[in-house]
Amino acid sequence: MPLKISRLKQWIACGGLLTVSHVSAFSQSSLSGSGVEDDPEFFVTLDAYVRYGGEIEVIDGFTGRAYHSENQVVKTIHTNFPKIMGGLHKRLLGLEALHMKYQLETGALHEEQLAALADSFRITNFKLDRETWLIKEKVILARLNSKPIIQIKELVVWEIEELSPNLSGSKNDELSLLLGGSKYSRNIRYNREADSWERRVLTEWRVHVLKRNGVDIIVKNQGLNLDTNKGFHLIERAIPRTILPSSFREVSVSYPIIVSRREDADEQIQRLQRLIVQNMSHLYDPFTWVGRRKVRFRTVFSSSLLSHMSGRNYRIKDRDWFDPVICHFLNDVVSVRLRGLQEVYDLYVAQQFENSKNVLGVEMDLLNWNAGENRKGKGVRENKKLYLKFNRPAGARFALLDMYLRYGDTFVEALRENLTSLKKKGVGKDIITQTIEEVSGHPADEYIKAALKAQVAGINNYRERKKGS
Repeated sequence: MPLKISRLKQWIACGGLLTVSHVSAFSQSSLSGSGVEDDPEFFVTLDAYVRYGGEIEVIDGFTGRAYHSENQVVKTIHTNFPKIMGGLHKRLLGLEALHMKYQLETGALHEEQLAALADSFRITNFKLDRETWLIKEKVILARLNSKPIIQIKELVVWEIEELSPNLSGSKNDELSLLLGGSKYSRNIRYNREADSWERRVLTEWRVHVLKRNGVDIIVKNQGLNLDTNKGFHLIERAIPRTILPSSFREVSVSYPIIVSRREDADEQIQRLQRLIVQNMSHLYDPFTWVGRRKVRFRTVFSSSLLSHMSGRNYRIKDRDWFDPVICHFLNDVVSVRLRGLQEVYDLYVAQQFENSKNVLGVEMDLLNWNAGENRKGKGVRENKKLYLKFNRPAGARFALLDMYLRYGDTFVEALRENLTSLKKKGVGKDIITQTIEEVSGHPADEYIKAALKAQVAGINNYRERKKGS
């Protein structure tokens, strides 16, 4: 009799154990996911925030010298920029402190249940390394508590009446020559397709790590198109656990604005301030030194269990395949019990389709505007087709998850019994397929094929519902 799983597919499609109407709170960064740019109270209470950093120099983009024109828009932005940064800094501290507290509290419960479940499978003595867990995040938070990392050094002013239409047809290198070689012209360009001028900010983040023979400098480069909020994030390598709060150097920012002598001043101020908040919400994220907020806390359990198991004896021959399958499955069981199926799907979707270490903002833009700029990176592959194969650990994991969703603890107990009763080493793949047949009452190959098809449908359905939320 052919295996029918239409009820399971229907159950997943209708949201069994899923609450996609509440999309995961894991955004790219703390500030970019907080909606601060749409919070009217944030702008109303600007005067209440501590001014952030020192005095900002106002530069005339055309001459490269001090800007002296009487322009109300420039004056207001110059006055409010430090307050905006002060408010964002305060909010970043609060959001990350709460997020870290939440992860520590829920993480303790997750760790406890995962350790107990692993122990029942004779993967004993599992626990997270409390000495190193979140150590980098704690150091970054301490640095932020000490003083801000980003400092706005320059506000570069361009007047649109002087830019258009004379220079709008020029390439960026020609534009620099027409502007007398102004170095600031490298950070503006005319987008012919959008028929508008665009601005960018480039930042260099440096971490100085003390070593016995000197200092190791690790660099992170970021860039953001200030009008589209698309940009890049390029990091040399991970920072070590030996970093100190003092390791993080100050990041200087030169921020360009384009103003008009004809447009209503209040409208310009409101638009520019909202853009500044949007821009800095993407740029001001020191925690990307560790990882993207979507994934950096959530992968620790399965990866730690896998690392723990790799150093232990187990009566299984095909350990390269079996270890990641069983560790991910046990973690999936705990995730479903504590947070529902959404947590498993959401993290998988984030890892496979949403997470790119090179993307900053809403989409990747390497901002190669000028001659000699040739940055490279990989964007998000949102349209990547999903394949799950049982002979690969990533696919086998979802076959086991499917069994758990259908048969619950009956499957878990049967798998535990078959694994822990081994008298000599066996083949993990064979034991798992045997258990699937025993519990489901169907040939393993038949069940696995149908189950993986259902899981692909469930994950894709979740992706679509998440996009539409």
